[in-house]
Amino acid sequence: MAGSQEKVIEKSGPKPKWVNGLEKDYVIVVGTGATLDLARQQALMMIKESIVEAIAVNVKTNTNIRTEEVSNRKNVFMFLETFSSNTTSESQKVPFLQGISLAQAEGFYWEKLQSRELGTQYAYHIRYPFPVVDMNRLAFEFKLRDEELTAKLERLSADTFYPSSVEEIESIIGELRILADYFMDGRRDVANLAIRRYNSMLSSIELSDAGSTLGTVRYVLKLGSRMITTVKKPIIRSECAKFTGTDQYQGVWSIKYDHSDCYGDLKNNVVVRYRFGSNNVEKIFYFDINQTKVDIFVSQAIGFRKEKLAEDSVARAKVDIAISSKTDAPFTVTKVILEFKGLPQIIVENINQSFSGKGIHNLSLVVETPVNIAQSSSLGKTVVQMNGFIQYINNTSGESGTYRIYNQTYNTDW
Repeated sequence: MAGSQEKVIEKSGPKPKWVNGLEKDYVIVVGTGATLDLARQQALMMIKESIVEAIAVNVKTNTNIRTEEVSNRKNVFMFLETFSSNTTSESQKVPFLQGISLAQAEGFYWEKLQSRELGTQYAYHIRYPFPVVDMNRLAFEFKLRDEELTAKLERLSADTFYPSSVEEIESIIGELRILADYFMDGRRDVANLAIRRYNSMLSSIELSDAGSTLGTVRYVLKLGSRMITTVKKPIIRSECAKFTGTDQYQGVWSIKYDHSDCYGDLKNNVVVRYRFGSNNVEKIFYFDINQTKVDIFVSQAIGFRKEKLAEDSVARAKVDIAISSKTDAPFTVTKVILEFKGLPQIIVENINQSFSGKGIHNLSLVVETPVNIAQSSSLGKTVVQMNGFIQYINNTSGESGTYRIYNQTYNTDW
């Protein structure tokens, strides 16, 4: 507004009565600047500020929203900016919501002023309509919006709220960032704390094996004890395996690969990695190309224990054979043939004893083929050896195999 030392050297026309006054249902402002355009822009900005101030005062006076929530006008301003972008019939009823401009003004007046202290500057006056009914409508809408966002914050920040997917977590973090920027009071701290909690969730996700087999990696994503899903494709790599397909069903991921170019190295592996937010989640799945192959041998002396004698022979004996397996592949022993030097073969059929896993497995048999005591006894002899065969079936592939017993030591208790 012009001061007592200012001189009007140019003006837009006769000075209206409303200049520098107060009028119901109108916002009257004056903006100043070194140019007419700068003064006009400042006046338009002051209209926005005046409307925001009026709504903030209305909200604080007529609602139960806490004082600090509207003491900073940024919340109201952000609400109005968002609301003004709507093109619904409701928003069209409020002139302000279509953007403040001179086209909506019902009066303007400017002066070019000169003073010893400030030099030359412009004063731009605007009379802008803002009916009480519009102010009340905007205040009511602001209150509803504020309550809606508060309820949303309370829901998303609750410790009992657990997302079911990675995408839901990332979406929630985005929503909370908007809320943290919107709120200017203690609710901003609540939003930021919740953001840290959800980021911690992303970094805590683990890949858990779900029954991988040779040729297929199976896993699920877990957040603590809960399974969590994602639509993101994993990043996979291997030094030797060639990937043939990736799919997901009910949260279980399956990665199929061809290992024909891999050597029998226990370090063969498939690496599965995801990028969640700013966190890398990775797991190495090792595989053994021999894990489905049966590789066995007799690792200890075969033990014979008499159970029934008949003159110069053992009519029935218990036989213990220590079978060592180099792989985890399950197998079933079907038939055993044992040969003492100079004696008929001992044949035991329909054994059907199954074993699995690496290590030593004990095969116990009952032999009812008569065995000459003198020719088979190990007592008093330095080294005794025998030959034979162990026939088996690979439980995984169904293939049959035979292990040759050759010059195997044994011992008897006769």
